[in-house]
Amino acid sequence: MANRMEWPAQSGSLETVERATLQEQIYRQLRDRIMSGFFQPGQALSTRSVAEAVGVSVMPVRDALRRLEVENALVVGHNRALEIPRLDIATLSEISATRIALEGLAVERAQPAFVAADIGALKDHCETMSGSIDAGDIDGYLGANWAFHSHIYRRASDGILLSFIESLWLRMGPYFRLTAGDREHLDNAMIIHHDIVGALEKGDAASARSGIVADIEAATGDLTDWLAKDTGSAAAS
Repeated sequence: MANRMEWPAQSGSLETVERATLQEQIYRQLRDRIMSGFFQPGQALSTRSVAEAVGVSVMPVRDALRRLEVENALVVGHNRALEIPRLDIATLSEISATRIALEGLAVERAQPAFVAADIGALKDHCETMSGSIDAGDIDGYLGANWAFHSHIYRRASDGILLSFIESLWLRMGPYFRLTAGDREHLDNAMIIHHDIVGALEKGDAASARSGIVADIEAATGDLTDWLAKDTGSAAAS
């Protein structure tokens, strides 16, 4: 039987929760962490560990985890514990093709709504990403990467289109961590991010869309290589 890769347990930088609507706060916090890549594929999220991390009882945590399971952000895994889903190459390809269609549309729709403050925010996110790369701060990079992309997409939609995009990032976010240790990948990603900002600043929606497509395709290529190697290693063991 092939050995499965084990991932180290991580809290995902979860913060304590003190006010009302605990379930909603926990759900939103976990959802954001998953999209940002703070959790890894196959990592289990137990009710007790999350409850301890955020400082609450298990009941609101259980409800939040169930909501994420309904969204396919979590699946029942080993010992019936909820965990971050794993992807195969075929699923990755399908998700990436859908992302290209939806995120490409989103950046084109967002461009006319962009103002100077939006460009400034994107440049700030790029600075945070670059600084995090230099410092070896993977969590900082991943958080700023999602903030960069979500800023663009929220200017396009706060309804159906955004919800579809976020559902795809719930599946892809954990896999972005796998490429975040590759300096060549990150440097290439930053070139593309700066190109996207430049296109939006010029009002060039077509070039901004091309940048988003290039970003998705580059990540897909690197992740496909990683999955192929992982599959080969599992088959050989």
